[in-house]
Amino acid sequence: RILLGASAATLFRAGSTTARAKSYKTSWGEPKPEDLLKMNADFDEIVAVDTTKMEWAASPMPAVERKRVFLHGTKEAGKVTSVVRYAPGSKFRKHPHPEGEEFLVLKGVFSDDSGDYGPGTYCLNPEGFVHAPWSKPGCEIIVRLRQHPNLEEKGGGVWSWLGMQQQQGKTKPRTHTVVLPHQGNWVAEKEWGDGVTRKMLYQEDMQGYEDATWLEKVTPGSSRKRGVPQGMVEEVFVIEGCITAAGGSRKSGTWIRHPEGTNTLQAEEDTTLYVKAVPNRHDRSEPQRQFPVDMIAPSHTTPGAATSHSK
Repeated sequence: RILLGASAATLFRAGSTTARAKSYKTSWGEPKPEDLLKMNADFDEIVAVDTTKMEWAASPMPAVERKRVFLHGTKEAGKVTSVVRYAPGSKFRKHPHPEGEEFLVLKGVFSDDSGDYGPGTYCLNPEGFVHAPWSKPGCEIIVRLRQHPNLEEKGGGVWSWLGMQQQQGKTKPRTHTVVLPHQGNWVAEKEWGDGVTRKMLYQEDMQGYEDATWLEKVTPGSSRKRGVPQGMVEEVFVIEGCITAAGGSRKSGTWIRHPEGTNTLQAEEDTTLYVKAVPNRHDRSEPQRQFPVDMIAPSHTTPGAATSHSK
């Protein structure tokens, strides 16, 4: 395990957990090899993508566009990380979130039945969460989809000895989490460098989840140095400011992934970062659940249709 900074929070465990991610196999079967797509899917490489230089691409819903920086799976039902833009007055039909959803509001106001969320709001919607989001003024979010499955406890042991096989397959669901901009505490991370502070957004290591999410501020001229533990990767999105990282100057709107090992970020100005630390398992994971096309990208003329979508 790794102790990080003055908060002394044990965030990550490099070894195996006592739980494993669920495997999804349904009557729809597994995707054909020719249908599998990969974009920045090698988690052992350093990646930097300036989303401000990308063109907006259409999503399955009108007036909702996206810029994908990571994709592993089928076009509309894979694991994906995107910057998504809702036009004023746009909305998504009611839909579930297999393997969960996590996002940060960058601009505007994102709304669903649970509330209206402005810039700086963080949400983790666990597996099975259902909503029909909209945005009256329009908004932009950075979102990770199908990368947050619930964990399944291993069976056997004393439960098998007692004949309680029903304990096998018991899930430990993630907590539905919303962090508003004024919530949470900023803590100095002196072990990472002077001028570095962090606000935790999500952490459930006591439930067996190894990933964690936080906001980070770095002052001008400060050098932030952190070791990514073995078996983990770190994803960084520059919300505002500019840093020197991954071999170049990275301004607002840039998404970066660092594999395990030490990395250094040098702040060129006051900078705010959105950081995700996650196990390096994507290319080694079990097959994911597949859905019929009409659930993924329904006809716009079909009222009330549910959709599982990759933004």
